[in-house]
Amino acid sequence: MNETAWQHALLDAITTPQWQPDPRFAAGALAVYRNNYRVGLMEMLALVYPLCRQLLGDEFFEALSREYVKATPSASGNLHRYGEGFAGFVAAFDHTAHIGYLPDVARLEWALHRGYYAADATPLAIDTLVAIPQQQWGELRFRCHPACHVLDSAWPLASIHAHHQPTTAGCAVNLHQAQPLLLWRNTDGIMQLQKLAPGQPAFCQALLGGATLDAASAAGLAAWHEFDLQSALLLVLQHGVLSAIKEPS
Repeated sequence: MNETAWQHALLDAITTPQWQPDPRFAAGALAVYRNNYRVGLMEMLALVYPLCRQLLGDEFFEALSREYVKATPSASGNLHRYGEGFAGFVAAFDHTAHIGYLPDVARLEWALHRGYYAADATPLAIDTLVAIPQQQWGELRFRCHPACHVLDSAWPLASIHAHHQPTTAGCAVNLHQAQPLLLWRNTDGIMQLQKLAPGQPAFCQALLGGATLDAASAAGLAAWHEFDLQSALLLVLQHGVLSAIKEPS
């Protein structure tokens, strides 16, 4: 076996959740590497999902993380990419499936994490849009900032998030109040949360998905009969959701 093949075999031996002993590798040393690898992934989950950790408690979260790591090897050498499937895991896990809001809290934390590390982009200047004849706006498609994300949640994610922040700790949380969110990154590189009005989640999701402004507006109206296009468009412009106008295909 050449060195490259040996290295790949060793990596598989360390990262594969279910792995049988191999005489090519010393069992004791391999066990240390495998344990360190698992601990590293668990520590990464704790960094990415601090709200879930607070909601579940340190001991339970550690046990949950251990089960996730057993079932989910890392698909990248970049640890910041690990944990994307955590929301789906907690939704299906026997001991957390009854906590209805927990998967959406995990989705919020993953979106905040990925948004923080997303590539940068210059927000679209309002003057650029104003320079285009308004009758042409409906056919416009936009490039959107990579850090932006929409969570159309039935749970009070903004309140749950605020409840666990130092400056707003202990604030009231009404679990019967839906709080769909727009996530964006400000000029200081800090991820921000904006509660969305009815119709705005569908509008923003359509824009992020590459729809024309007319199609996004129709999506907003389909979701809420009193959808206000002007307010929604101002919202995405103010928060830097749009980064450029796409050239017509």
